[in-house]
Amino acid sequence: MFRKEEVEKILEQARRMDPQMEMFGVSQHQYRLRPPVDLAFVRATEEKYCFQFPQDYVQFITQVGNGGAGPGYGLYSFQFPYTEEKNSRDAKMRDAYLCRLSQELRLLPMKPSELEQWSVSEEEYKQNPQKYFVCDAGSYDWDNDVPYGFFRLGTHGCALDYGLVTAGERYGQVFTSGIEGDFELEAGSFREFYRDWLAFLADTERFQSVLDMWRKVRSR
Repeated sequence: MFRKEEVEKILEQARRMDPQMEMFGVSQHQYRLRPPVDLAFVRATEEKYCFQFPQDYVQFITQVGNGGAGPGYGLYSFQFPYTEEKNSRDAKMRDAYLCRLSQELRLLPMKPSELEQWSVSEEEYKQNPQKYFVCDAGSYDWDNDVPYGFFRLGTHGCALDYGLVTAGERYGQVFTSGIEGDFELEAGSFREFYRDWLAFLADTERFQSVLDMWRKVRSR
């Protein structure tokens, strides 16, 4: 269970160490969380589209923060799919996306022969081949570019989104997804995924080292 005061304490420390928001992606969220979302709205969405979010994610967005501070460019708000409705095409894509959350995301182990196709280095693969997968062709809505059962939590940029599996045997796990259906396992749960990021922020020595690296990159 996440405690808002504990999360805010870690984020406040990060803001003090990085006042100019020089860490990658941080300028988008500035180590701040948005106000929590109403639980009734979350439950209504689940009921309408016939699926259920993992409880750790629901507890976070309803009691701690509805998006903002997080890995990469930060967490999307829970309402993110709704904010994209600018015209009828957007509305259709949004609806297709939400409808697919109740359908199983089927993932197949990535084969060594497929590494080049998915831009995964041989060294990365050898370190932990169990992390890399390819989306089954029958588990992807190609018309709307939407994998089944995959709720986008945020993005690392360069078309690499991270998200939560909402249906099937991998329910509750967090993956980073490439634009063409490759998946890399990030964590066994949202709680593990976000706590790993908080642990990185709280480790001041490690945080400072990465921050110094990004400062050098920006100064070039």
